[in-house]
Amino acid sequence: MNKDNVWSKSYTLTVNSTPKAIWQAFVDTANWKRWNPGVKSIAIEGPFHTGTWFTMELPEGDVIRSQLIDVSEEKYFVDETWVDETLVNVEHRIEAADSCRSMLIYAISTQGPQAQAFGEGISSDFPEVMAGLAKYLAETGSM
Repeated sequence: MNKDNVWSKSYTLTVNSTPKAIWQAFVDTANWKRWNPGVKSIAIEGPFHTGTWFTMELPEGDVIRSQLIDVSEEKYFVDETWVDETLVNVEHRIEAADSCRSMLIYAISTQGPQAQAFGEGISSDFPEVMAGLAKYLAETGSM
């Protein structure tokens, strides 16, 4: 593929939570819909480990099947999804800022014929999703 068919972007947010608390929200996939407006429902096909597949239903009814391709407990997970002929990877990274705050980093990379269009479309709500996670952690006392 030529480089015109590759696109990437990252988003960062400081949250008042520990990496452990954020990680618990990540692995609790049944509650993703409580903080991620882009998820209507999710079904994970095993433990939250590298290689596990999951299916998400989006609010508009589309269904996306993804795989966890790299998982490091309390540090990050990367999921991979094919959208038509475009590969989409999203990394969800947690970095401790101090004893009670963390940096939340969402990084997306796309490769394929619709790399930029899909990348921009898929990641357009990342700031809202990250803010929703921060609010969810505060409301549930998961600091």
